[in-house]
Amino acid sequence: MTLAKTMEKRCIAYGDCNTEGLKGSTIPLWPELVAAQLEMALTNCGHTMSTTREMSEYARSHPAAGTALGMIQYGLVDSWLTFRGAPYVLYYPDRPLRKVARRVVKKLKKMARTLKLQQRIGAVEQVPVEEYIQRIRAVVRSAPDTLFALVATAPNLDEPRNPRIQRYNSALAALAADEPNAFYVDTYDSLWGSRAESLMEDGTHLTAAGHRLVADAVVREYLAVTAGIDKEAAPE
Repeated sequence: MTLAKTMEKRCIAYGDCNTEGLKGSTIPLWPELVAAQLEMALTNCGHTMSTTREMSEYARSHPAAGTALGMIQYGLVDSWLTFRGAPYVLYYPDRPLRKVARRVVKKLKKMARTLKLQQRIGAVEQVPVEEYIQRIRAVVRSAPDTLFALVATAPNLDEPRNPRIQRYNSALAALAADEPNAFYVDTYDSLWGSRAESLMEDGTHLTAAGHRLVADAVVREYLAVTAGIDKEAAPE
């Protein structure tokens, strides 16, 4: 198998709000820091409020094939609980009718909270973990010569969310172990241990320190994996 060594020095990131960054913020984002450290040109497909369903669309419009490194970071919204049967409207690609539909869905979910529908008819994750893994696996397998960093979802200061986040992270780690062109980047414990410095007061978004922590972990794992590939490819 030929991996990142033969690819152009380009990388691509797919992810949610912690990949796109907050609007108007000047904090260097973790994908930007990775690209700078590895001296690669970056395409950032991060999109706030997105799930792996949007990732599938981004992977069609911005495929990973031909890049040295693909970075995938989802789970925050995928693992979010909603009421069973709740509609979902994609954030990408966006269209005027979808914007209208999302406003309607937002009102519906507000009504559902008032009526306590999660308790009455059951709560489910926004994207079930099986679908989450299936979609990420499809992107990884769509570019077999690209090396993929599967980045753990950060913990949340709203602590009841964390068991679900950890379940999705465990599934992501298992996927990385199954795929020859993927590796897992586990930053959950490090971010939680430094949460006062790494997470914003909103409990969800990474601070500058958090972005640096994630970027350093991705670079460290990437260099370790590519060093192993180079060693295997070296003539005896």
